[in-house]
Amino acid sequence: MYRKLSNIFKIVIFSPLFIYLGERSCIAYDEGFYILQAKWILDRGNWITPLWFEDITLDRTIGIQFLIALSQKIFGNSSFAIYIPSIISAILMAFLTYKIHRALLDDKYALISTLILSTTFLWINYANMATQDIVYSSIITLGIYSTIKANKTHRNSFFFLAGIWIGLAVMLKTFLTIIPFLGILPFLISRKIIFKKFFWLGFFIGFLPFFIWSLLILTTHGIPIYSNLFSKFINLSKNNTFTNPFYFYFWNIPMNIFPWSLFLFAGFAGSSRLKNQTAKYFLFFYPLFIIGILSIFSTKTPYYPLQITTLLSINCYLGISLVIQNKNFLISLFKIINFILIPITLMLGAILVNFQIISINIGLIREKYIIVGILLFSIIWLSFNFVKSKNSKLICIIIGPYLLFSTILQSGLITDRSQDLRIATENLIKSEKLENIKINTITEGIDSELSHSKIIKILTLMPKIGVGLKTLDNLESQNYAWTTTSKEEIKSEKELKLISQSEDFAPWNLVLKE
Repeated sequence: MYRKLSNIFKIVIFSPLFIYLGERSCIAYDEGFYILQAKWILDRGNWITPLWFEDITLDRTIGIQFLIALSQKIFGNSSFAIYIPSIISAILMAFLTYKIHRALLDDKYALISTLILSTTFLWINYANMATQDIVYSSIITLGIYSTIKANKTHRNSFFFLAGIWIGLAVMLKTFLTIIPFLGILPFLISRKIIFKKFFWLGFFIGFLPFFIWSLLILTTHGIPIYSNLFSKFINLSKNNTFTNPFYFYFWNIPMNIFPWSLFLFAGFAGSSRLKNQTAKYFLFFYPLFIIGILSIFSTKTPYYPLQITTLLSINCYLGISLVIQNKNFLISLFKIINFILIPITLMLGAILVNFQIISINIGLIREKYIIVGILLFSIIWLSFNFVKSKNSKLICIIIGPYLLFSTILQSGLITDRSQDLRIATENLIKSEKLENIKINTITEGIDSELSHSKIIKILTLMPKIGVGLKTLDNLESQNYAWTTTSKEEIKSEKELKLISQSEDFAPWNLVLKE
């Protein structure tokens, strides 16, 4: 009975962090791009080739697009169905965090690391995006857990899982899987896991989706099209728009896992002194190796370190334990900064926003949610100074971010990312009765980052997508199209009727050719 109640409690406590049932809308890159490609899979029945209108865009595999389309095929054509692969992967990664904590530290506070993970902005942000990043990270986390358990139990099932994750990850991120594989490889060799036949059985089965997909692409489109996968990797290796300096992750990771970054450095100090060599390897050497390799790689993005957030969360737990248990001068100074200055500063900021002395322009309802979340966080972290027991202090540290990120998620701030455009699109569809009408796009208007990103977001919200046409001259009578032709030019053309009025669509306008 106690265990059943405990499981129910865990489900209830995590629900506000995992489930958002309100309206959703996406950002353009890469989320909207994947949603669009999933739409084309369902519309055209092509489950193999990534498309951009009628063109093949093979700079990536079709892994996440396939999963999004499959989810919509099973659960219906709803916005929530689009995010089911990410939600399932997020739940799996959170569960594996709990299991890895238990396997490495063997203490009763494993749930704390899971709560730290699920209240980390970097993680919760991508757990609510329809991209491959959280799916990819959950697969790598499965590989880490399986490797730890294979070494500990020598069970064939874990040897199998320690091999299968590699190919599955390649189907999502291709060559970038080399980085986590190189991080785990020394452990696989030293513990002789790599010499087990079930490891290799899992390895080859894991690669089957990628091998089958590659064979189908090669036989259908040939080597020149398939070689674009390699071109993408080469471009990412060189200087590009995502090139950042070597030290990028040394400030970006702490910023994206705040407030837990305040405990991370103490956690690394603690994990570096662990006597358990397996725990020391995966909590200290492995994440530092991943950060080091990612820092050398030319392309640097905030989401690349997502794959190690489980290990960072466990390190943060170790840091929290050290802070609670020690009472030297530096720890005392840290507590003053962390549990007095920071919450007071945030509380003052929330008050200034509430009285409109500072404007953050996120909408009144969202603003109230965020203010409440920050005030609750600040009050609870200030209360840390007045409780005595370790458990009480732990509860204060965890509950503050839990309430903050629960309110942020339920406000829609990181789930309804293009709210104004979504509302404008819904009104347009309803007023013009466009539910069952395919709307084309004039592709010559996609000539800037603004027009490109806006049309991606618009098309993800449209019930049906037509074809891409080069110019308005190619548009047939009684057909609709999105165009960047100005309203003045549209009104001057007798055969064109301007349909959209909202400036939220700019620079795009919806026209009907009469």
